[in-house]
Amino acid sequence: MPETLQTVGIDIGTSTTSLILAELTIKNTANAFTLPHIAISQKRIVYRSPVIFTPLLSATTIDEQGIQEFVTAQYVTAGIDKQRLKMGAVILTGETARKQNADRVVHALSEAAGDFVCATAGPGLESVLAGKGADQTLLQRAGSRDVINIDIGGGTSNLARFHDGQCVDTACFDIGGRLIRVDSAHRVTYIAPKIKHLIERTRLNIQEGDLVTVESLQPLIGKMVTVLEASAGAIEAPEWVSDFITDKPLRPFHKRPLLTFSGGVADCLDDALPADAFPYGDIGLLLGQGVKRSRLFSDFQVVPTTETIQATVVGAGSQSMMVSGSTITYDHDALPLKNVPVIAIDGSWNREHCTAIATRQLALLQETDAQQKVGWALNGITPTFEAVGGWCDWLVTVAQPLIAQGLPLIVMIQENVAQVMGNGLRSRLPAGYPIVCFDSVPAITGDYVDVGEPVASGRTLPVVVKTLVFQ
Repeated sequence: MPETLQTVGIDIGTSTTSLILAELTIKNTANAFTLPHIAISQKRIVYRSPVIFTPLLSATTIDEQGIQEFVTAQYVTAGIDKQRLKMGAVILTGETARKQNADRVVHALSEAAGDFVCATAGPGLESVLAGKGADQTLLQRAGSRDVINIDIGGGTSNLARFHDGQCVDTACFDIGGRLIRVDSAHRVTYIAPKIKHLIERTRLNIQEGDLVTVESLQPLIGKMVTVLEASAGAIEAPEWVSDFITDKPLRPFHKRPLLTFSGGVADCLDDALPADAFPYGDIGLLLGQGVKRSRLFSDFQVVPTTETIQATVVGAGSQSMMVSGSTITYDHDALPLKNVPVIAIDGSWNREHCTAIATRQLALLQETDAQQKVGWALNGITPTFEAVGGWCDWLVTVAQPLIAQGLPLIVMIQENVAQVMGNGLRSRLPAGYPIVCFDSVPAITGDYVDVGEPVASGRTLPVVVKTLVFQ
């Protein structure tokens, strides 16, 4: 029988904050003659909050109480029972992830939002969630064409390139609609540091306190659009564009992809400028108009998406969770798990190199917390009894600092051998030692993993793999 799970997504962005409640249906898609294959078969958004301006106490501090009050009110309006939430994600995006209290706010909100609602941040994850949230169906039916989604928000523009529905690359640039803010008289009240540097570099005459017009801002808007054109490969990047790279650019690609747009600025792509070109107190409308006139539209096929301003929160609420394979081993008392750092090992490495990497990474994690739980991601191992047994021996050896403290042994494997490995580990550990071993979930070193309580009659585990990078 299909099972329905409730998940929540909360996006605290540079400009706006919003929340969605989604229902995910999971069921066994295998036939009666094969091993069970539990998959998410349907995703449905059942509640959308209003989109509000992100509450701030200052240019460097998030209004934690204001955020909490908003989320609490939306839970009441939507009738959300925290006990029913199986999984969810709170994500800080854009410039908000750089605020002084960003780490504290997102973790506090994660705890208040529900036992299984995880805290996330980082431009790479934001790019993926925005792309999937914008239009997952489009990504899957694009055929041989890659799709690049450009999510233009208030502080950053996040790019994600998809192939056959899977994200293969991400990028982030410090270009957004609220990097210049104006008051009701059109006087500049704020210019972001990187935009100030660009203004100085290009000898434009725009300063905080100046009265501005649509015409006086066009040269600057043109420069910002140049960054976006270069980011998607529409033009060769001028040398100064590198100043706006948040984490990394996209890798070179050869076949021109489809383009999609999301984020708040995506709502401004088709609109003529109103009499007041600054209705939100920023340059978002002007940036949207600049993008519409750019080579991003003239040189690419642009496809509309189903989500724009709420793409990231839709991704956080409906696309962040996956389910493990159904051949798993776990001790119920060890679940749920939250914010478990991952140490990834490649099965093609020689065993001495694996040991050196694992020992060094484990020591780094235990420097800050000697009782830190760790997830071991074994990628690309040979799926034979002999090979799996060898990896069991290796794990029991390298994880001795954790085993000595009775911390759960948490193992994730790409190959469909988690039950075999779990049984092998049980035979090598004291009776009743806590083990959580699951497969079909990829992860790399630097990721964090959340594992919820079992679903589908205990046959699979809900999992979120995430980053926690506050810049």
